[in-house]
Amino acid sequence: MRKKFKSDKERLQALEAAFLSQTAEAFVKNKLRGIATMKVICKVADVDTTYVYGHKNPSPEDKKKYDAFVAKVNLFAETFKSRDKKIVSDEVDLEEQLQNARDNNFVLKYEVNELKIKLSNLNKELMGQKTNNVLSSVLGNPKSPASQLNENTISVVSPDIGLIHNNRYEFSNVKLREKAWREAKLHFQKLMKRSVPQRVFILIGLPSSGKSTWAQETRDFNKDRHSVIVDSTNLTKGERAQWIMLARKAKDVKICAVRFLVDFTTIKERNILNTQNNKFIDVEILEKKRDSIEEIDFEFEDIDEVIIVRHDQ
Repeated sequence: MRKKFKSDKERLQALEAAFLSQTAEAFVKNKLRGIATMKVICKVADVDTTYVYGHKNPSPEDKKKYDAFVAKVNLFAETFKSRDKKIVSDEVDLEEQLQNARDNNFVLKYEVNELKIKLSNLNKELMGQKTNNVLSSVLGNPKSPASQLNENTISVVSPDIGLIHNNRYEFSNVKLREKAWREAKLHFQKLMKRSVPQRVFILIGLPSSGKSTWAQETRDFNKDRHSVIVDSTNLTKGERAQWIMLARKAKDVKICAVRFLVDFTTIKERNILNTQNNKFIDVEILEKKRDSIEEIDFEFEDIDEVIIVRHDQ
């Protein structure tokens, strides 16, 4: 049953009290709708909205007070919404900063590891030991001490190929995905049985980070070995270990990790463009993949060489 107010003054007092309680609740719950809108405030105060909007012909003085109250509620709503947008913006900015920090940290680890290997090799040379295991770029190095092949073949192993069904990219099709991975591994195992020197490039990066483009367009590989490119995300140590274990069964193989560093904003922009070729992935899935990344552990992962492909805005 609605309260019976004797005057507009009492109604305004009830509205002010409701405004204070509801705005406080909105801050606590970080939510405006259903808590601190004009409709809800009037309901809590037990005041019909027709009074607030001046439809009951209040006195000129009370009309000004009602108008001022409406303006205050509207101002709170605008301020709250802009605050909410800023919080979201700040969170996104912090995520970008965190990802950039992770990428920079990985690059530093890579550089430190490379220096350690170079130092180790220099020490071996000083001790009169010959070594050809200097970690250097394996792309188009004309000074490579290794013997050159007459013909350098390039094979790409990609589970994605098996995810195309009826001209559509069926990433969410679990059965199709499992089949695609089985076929990709069988293809890889077959390649590893060849009695030729090989270099396996394990690509590491989020979807839309440029892995497939790199696999398709890069052709200036060193001619000392046949190239096998594993074109999949390979974000965790476990995922990479599967390929590494299979590769180590080969007669003569080197394993090169290719890490793609791309800021997440660019990843999302590229992902939107992928709607044109039916390869769009839900942002939530992308975020989960981003959070699952395990950087290369130079000390424990059985990797011979590393290439960093970095995209800077």
